[in-house]
Amino acid sequence: MDFPSGAARRCSTRCCLVASALAASVSSRAWAQAPAPEPSAIRVTPQNARVSNYLRDLAAPTTLVSVIGGSVLSDLRNDDDVYMGRELAARASQAAIEVSVRHGLAAVMQHSTDYQPCDCRGFGNKVQHALLETFTDRRPDGSRAPAVPHIAGAYAGRFARLAWERDGSGAQDVLVGTTLSFGLTAVFNIARELTGVGR
Repeated sequence: MDFPSGAARRCSTRCCLVASALAASVSSRAWAQAPAPEPSAIRVTPQNARVSNYLRDLAAPTTLVSVIGGSVLSDLRNDDDVYMGRELAARASQAAIEVSVRHGLAAVMQHSTDYQPCDCRGFGNKVQHALLETFTDRRPDGSRAPAVPHIAGAYAGRFARLAWERDGSGAQDVLVGTTLSFGLTAVFNIARELTGVGR
């Protein structure tokens, strides 16, 4: 069901506010629970590692290419003089909300945010592992759980971007587009496993 444009923007703005509040709350909790560093050196704790992973994903080359490259390509197809700035802001807010929600929820739920390559052999085993890494996360005990942080982050980021768009996109477009993006992520992870890139 499509929402009217104004309602969709209000809905996505609320999503942005909720996601930002969640990310801020989780970050402050993680820092509050982190032990004080020794005077001589900073020890890497799980909290430090989570913050480091969050900043790494926020400024990852793939994120920057997606934000800047996607904005330039979209601008080339549009004659509006202010389109580039709006598109850049939309993509940047989408990336920031997506990464923040994902890492925030992962910290609360004690899920790993890292892709862990498989040491297995054989085409079928590698494909199976890539799909498993796409849709599940690891817990501290090594068990797996549905990748709720990743899924929630992807949808929150796309709804945040909806607030910037003027093409009449609605909630249904967001749901379909984001769901399809998980298929692309799965294909990327399969390629990563088969080629050994990123190990």
